[in-house]
Amino acid sequence: MPWTQEQAIAFEAARECIGHLIAIRISELHTSSPAPERAAELEADLARLQTERRALRLTDEAEIARIREEYGAQVRAWRQAA
Repeated sequence: MPWTQEQAIAFEAARECIGHLIAIRISELHTSSPAPERAAELEADLARLQTERRALRLTDEAEIARIREEYGAQVRAWRQAA
């Protein structure tokens, strides 16, 4: 089934949201010298996000919408706090 331009844009936006969160977690891990427990949480989160980004498909419309809403809000909150 062919995809629409809107689907492609939504897919890329979701991948970008995940990419931003990966960058934020890497920054937290390498610039803030977190406690060992927090470092382990960040590393686990990084692995989860990377797996999620690899598994995302253009046809996963519900997952794309969730990522854009949930992760987009996290990225916006991080930017506002910075």
